[in-house]
Amino acid sequence: MASISNGGNNNNNNNNSSSSNNAAGSGTLQALRANVVDRYWNDIAAHFREPGFSTFDKERTRRAADRDPEFMRKLLLAVITDRPGQGDILPSVIAKSSCDFFSSLDRNGKTEFLRLLARDFGVLQEDVVKAAEQYQDYAHKEPESKALLRAEQLLRHAIVPGHNKFFDRVSRLPGGLKFLIDMRQDLLSVIQANRGDAYLSSLNESLKEKLQAWLVGFLDLERLTWQSPAVLLEKITQYEAVHKFNDVQDLKRRVGPGRRVFALMNKSLPDEPLVFVQVALVERLSDNVQDILSDPSPGHANPAETVKCAIFYSITTQLGNFLIKRVVRSLKVEFPQIETFSTLSPIPGFRTWIVQCQNLGQKLLLPQEESVVSQLGQETGAASGDVEDQFSAILKHPSTFSDSEIMGKLRPILGRLCARYILLEKRRHLALDPVANFHLRNGACAHRLNWLGDTSTKGMEESFGMMINYLYSLDHIEMNNQQYLRDGTISVSSKDTGFQKVLMDSAAGYRQDGGHGEEEGQGGEEEEGQVVQVNGSNFRLLEIVTA
Repeated sequence: MASISNGGNNNNNNNNSSSSNNAAGSGTLQALRANVVDRYWNDIAAHFREPGFSTFDKERTRRAADRDPEFMRKLLLAVITDRPGQGDILPSVIAKSSCDFFSSLDRNGKTEFLRLLARDFGVLQEDVVKAAEQYQDYAHKEPESKALLRAEQLLRHAIVPGHNKFFDRVSRLPGGLKFLIDMRQDLLSVIQANRGDAYLSSLNESLKEKLQAWLVGFLDLERLTWQSPAVLLEKITQYEAVHKFNDVQDLKRRVGPGRRVFALMNKSLPDEPLVFVQVALVERLSDNVQDILSDPSPGHANPAETVKCAIFYSITTQLGNFLIKRVVRSLKVEFPQIETFSTLSPIPGFRTWIVQCQNLGQKLLLPQEESVVSQLGQETGAASGDVEDQFSAILKHPSTFSDSEIMGKLRPILGRLCARYILLEKRRHLALDPVANFHLRNGACAHRLNWLGDTSTKGMEESFGMMINYLYSLDHIEMNNQQYLRDGTISVSSKDTGFQKVLMDSAAGYRQDGGHGEEEGQGGEEEEGQVVQVNGSNFRLLEIVTA
């Protein structure tokens, strides 16, 4: 601190040197602030001891865990359990120790930690049953008594899982929210590999609710530009998972005049973009993401004169529903003439779905498509087996997607199957594809399939290069959202003949009135669009003009 004090003394003696010394002092303060909190916690950890733990030093804690199979359980129990006389500091020190311990674990270790937190520190069923019986007893005998209110309070307390206290303790630590956000990413990966584990799913729901309560109401929309702090720009290059950044020039293009990057920020995490979206401002609806990514100079001297369409070409789905609506409002203020808000989205589950259908022996080809596949089987040397086996072999053949003639013959087949996958394949009553479900539940409509919309290696591996535009029509967003969440009704743009053909070929019948307005007692207002009923699901065809 001597240098800061000296800077202050120089200020009294020499005005010319004051500004430079103050700047240096300010810089020193900024440098110190970054380490003060960590040093504070390290000092406390070095002097505190908890019965059963030799130290809170990372390495010693790790060695203790290796020696004691029950160490992980003891550590979590120490974080969650309240004990008389332990004060306020020690529980926080133990919580920080548990965070450091979790961060030091490998994938298997984190899986074990999360399973333990989910299974052994959830809701205590015996306590819930006892509290419920007591509440029911008082409700019958003393419905207006204070005893009933107390029983109600005990019941509420009993149904709160123990791991919620872990989340609460960690959230109050410096950097605790960021730790919990990262922990949830690990948790989602573990759930992906253990889909049938109900305890892990319950843990995820608890953490999701906590994060929403802590973050959602306090999010600020911020546009990132080339003048934004370097740490923020670096973070988006690290976090971008759909279309990776190539280099600094690529980053500069994507935050330049004809592009926008918006992020949701929380004041408690000033250097952490929680979610972000990349937007292309263009004259017409785009059908190929490489055209957007490889544009050497996106934008123009005065974008406001020619921009007619905003394309969301990369978006984080977590909290994305909050982000899209706020970005649309922001862009509408900046560019009032924009009427077309659309995504250019991947279809990540399409190829996996085809492979699963083939492995289960399901028939994918129509009679008129079988002759095309048989001919291609002869040309590619994949003529063994029945026509469905040949189709599977063709899709796996390394030369298939580098041959334009073969691709031309496969296009109508894959286009039909992709339209079927987006519209007709369901998880319960909602769309099977995760990206489709995300945008449809946000009020978008399925607008157009784009053949070879993403020719990157990832795009070809996930969806044979196909992409889709989901359209956010301001006149239909609210109704689309309500109908999709109510009964799974998918709004479809009538502009895409592939979508129409799949629906028409499978349709059991039509309703010309456009839907449920009168049935639900909504004052007789007619919804726009023709409703097609297919296999028990409703689809609303919309006539929407786009740029």
